[in-house]
Amino acid sequence: MMFSGAKKQTVILTGVNAVVRALGLAMRVMLSRLLGAEVMGVMELAQSVHMVIIAPLTSGLPAAISRMTAKAATKERLVPMYAGLRIARSVSLVLIPLLWLLSPVFAGLTGDMRVLPSLWFSAPCVLILGYSAVLNGYCYGTGQSLLPAASELMEQIVRFALTFLMLRQLYSLTAGWLAAVPTAATLIAEIIGLVLVMTSLHTKRSYHGELRDASNQIVKLAFPTTVSRLIQTLLRSLTAILIPSRLQTSGLAAAEATARLGMLNGMVMPILMLPGVFTSALSMVSLPKIAKAEEHPSELKRLLMLCAAACLPTAAVCAGAIHVVAPFAASRIYRLPELTELFRLCAPLTVLMAAGHMTGNVLSALGLQNASMGISCISSVLMLLLTWHWTANPLMRIHGVVYANYTAQLFSILLSVLWLMRWRRNQFRSGDKCA
Repeated sequence: MMFSGAKKQTVILTGVNAVVRALGLAMRVMLSRLLGAEVMGVMELAQSVHMVIIAPLTSGLPAAISRMTAKAATKERLVPMYAGLRIARSVSLVLIPLLWLLSPVFAGLTGDMRVLPSLWFSAPCVLILGYSAVLNGYCYGTGQSLLPAASELMEQIVRFALTFLMLRQLYSLTAGWLAAVPTAATLIAEIIGLVLVMTSLHTKRSYHGELRDASNQIVKLAFPTTVSRLIQTLLRSLTAILIPSRLQTSGLAAAEATARLGMLNGMVMPILMLPGVFTSALSMVSLPKIAKAEEHPSELKRLLMLCAAACLPTAAVCAGAIHVVAPFAASRIYRLPELTELFRLCAPLTVLMAAGHMTGNVLSALGLQNASMGISCISSVLMLLLTWHWTANPLMRIHGVVYANYTAQLFSILLSVLWLMRWRRNQFRSGDKCA
């Protein structure tokens, strides 16, 4: 019955994730056709800064709230949530004015001042996403995992509709303001999604427990993950910001360099991440079971084999499909025939990204979060260095980013597998000593 319930949850979450990803992909296709690769590149640069700014509240906070809520007594379950909301407000009071004040500086660091309007709209997202992270953590801790999924689906629908309607009315704007339209639509959509969760929870305002102690515990639990995720996000954002600059070093004009970034990160990469629809749902359902099987080697091995058997073939099929439909996607969907070669070059990355996602989550499920984060940071540094070197080569250019991604993904998977093997040997040794 438990396995049947897990399969049901996986199917439901996969379905919701599939719709969310499909809408996101459809919106990117629409944006690329309406705005062109150059504006997409400006959007990607702005997104790089946005991801760094929101990382303090969206990385470690949901897991910490979820853990504390699940372990708390029934009458004390609201304490972590209200403590988390107070933390989100306090951090936002610092980050939002700071982002508004330093937006010109951040825009200058990206090398393209056209990202400035997007950064202005990104600032309020800090508070909205902070609240959402806390409430989602509470939902996961109380077993209400479908509510965050429904909220995300609502956000994506509103975001898609608003972006399309706003662009139809504001198409005469400059490139910088056009790139900011999806960000403005996202802000409105996130507010609506947050309201949906808040009105659906029907939580009481009375609670038993001390918020100060709970806040300290949340910070203690969230701090390692937050710092590690912040480092990873910063490195990935630096890599994205670096690409146009290094492409210009290779001999491309500034506009063409920004367009190449938009083609890779804004058009090709979202399609490569499609297997994440399945692997994310699989992780949410199976990883708690892996954690419980930690002390049972045979059951743990069985679960790991099942995850690999479910994840990798799905990713391989998607990679093959991307290779086959590349000409159609490039010419008919994006109206950029030159994308065909880039799609086919990147297609095998689908399998590597799915494998990397799976191994990283398994490490975390077994209590090896620090190892998982450390491996991710090391691979991110490696990708940054290789991107710096290869992208400036006139013979490689944007292909250098793809090769750097291949190398970093393979390195990450290898380190994760070696760490798991080492952990397994240590577990057997401990078992022998106990015996």
